[in-house]
Amino acid sequence: MKSSLDPKCTMGEPSTWRFNKAVHSAYVLGLPIPEDQVLVEYVYVAEDGYSLHSKCRKLNFVPSKPSDVPDWSYAANFPVEDRFLKPAVIYKDPFRQGNHKLVLCEVYANDWTPAPRNFRHNCQDTMEKQEVTSVTPWFGLEQEYSIIDVSNRPLGWPSSFMPQPNTPIHHDAVGMHKAFGRDLYEAHLFACLYAGLNISGGNAEACPGQWEFQVGPSEGLKASDDLWMARYILHRLSEEFGVAVSFHPKLIPGGAGACGGHVNFSTSPMRQEGGINHIKAAMPLLARTHKQFLPLCDAHGGADNVSRLMGFFCTASVEFKWGIEDRDATIRIPRQVALEGKGFLEDRRPAANFDPYLVTDALVRVVVLGHETLQNPYAEPRVVKLAVDLSKVKLDD
Repeated sequence: MKSSLDPKCTMGEPSTWRFNKAVHSAYVLGLPIPEDQVLVEYVYVAEDGYSLHSKCRKLNFVPSKPSDVPDWSYAANFPVEDRFLKPAVIYKDPFRQGNHKLVLCEVYANDWTPAPRNFRHNCQDTMEKQEVTSVTPWFGLEQEYSIIDVSNRPLGWPSSFMPQPNTPIHHDAVGMHKAFGRDLYEAHLFACLYAGLNISGGNAEACPGQWEFQVGPSEGLKASDDLWMARYILHRLSEEFGVAVSFHPKLIPGGAGACGGHVNFSTSPMRQEGGINHIKAAMPLLARTHKQFLPLCDAHGGADNVSRLMGFFCTASVEFKWGIEDRDATIRIPRQVALEGKGFLEDRRPAANFDPYLVTDALVRVVVLGHETLQNPYAEPRVVKLAVDLSKVKLDD
């Protein structure tokens, strides 16, 4: 039998390890802890732009706002680069409970410039512009996801093959033969409510093991902050349920359902009487930037989203089009919005693994600020900022 340290050794059967919830709770929730001894979990977006990482630090007081929590650091990549963690949003911790906190952090390079995948920094700058705050942009973000087992197969799919359904029989489904993973889905909703996120609902999605939750509507950055923390809570909960969560937009090849990240967007003129005219006025602005917007719709510069936009259960069109209650359109105007003559538009282009900061920033730049070009940060070369200047380090022969 090969050693696990052998570089040629490959993974065999999936691990049978399981999170021991009973023992965990006996210590984490059962032991008396002084109220001024607080564990803060620093949560941040990793270097790949879609994974979430976290690390824990003890404080001797109860923080009430992000500025109460000290900056921290971690080592990233190889060669090692310094990264600084700057607390941005504070939440209650649904896992440790009590006075313990989760803190969403921005990531900065060792010279305190935003790290390559710190899209929150620019998004905040955009949302704080006077032209933007004057129209009070709201966002409601829809997050579809797949629950997968230890064999990396979606829950509810047969073990010997991947059938291709021809109807979305699992959408809003109920029943043991149609809904798989509801325990995780329900636990996630309640954990988000406890944490203080503006979670607004959820439902079973089109395929077995596929679910959705929504955050918002919230102004400016809040919906994006809440979505990242909701993703973290979902990943963390999945450990306890012995499953994993995937935000890949096309987990199953073929015509089976895809996972999107639809963005509901409005400004105050859109929400007022006659707002439908402002919604329709946004369509030519969105059309002229459509091809520039698509590369911003997933964590790999648009590559993940291609198959999703072309599948049988696609949730948007590759070519720009808009319509009232058209669920194959790039931009959908909900039927109720058309009837009331005011409300919001739904952008159906983003994939499930989109970065909400990048997408909401782009929508505001196009619709509110009138930008005709959008920058694609995924296409920019990555500049390595080493923690140590290797040119000054003498290496032995």
